[in-house]
Amino acid sequence: MHTSYTVGITTGEYLALDYVMIDQHEWIENAIKERARVATIEIVNLYSQYKINKGESITAVGTTNVIQAAYDEGVIKKWGT
Repeated sequence: MHTSYTVGITTGEYLALDYVMIDQHEWIENAIKERARVATIEIVNLYSQYKINKGESITAVGTTNVIQAAYDEGVIKKWGT
């Protein structure tokens, strides 16, 4: 699965960002990917500790599957719910 986002900014915001960064698209992409990376590490750690505490094996293979298992087993939930 691949998801993309479109962000609308005003002309003033665009011009202001041009003053402080070379490539706005690269900066935004880097920011969201880094936040996802940090969240992935946190979720993998939470899920691993959850399974260890229950004395269960971790059968999910790969970070995407571990994240999905963490949702499915109620270890994590969507923000604000």
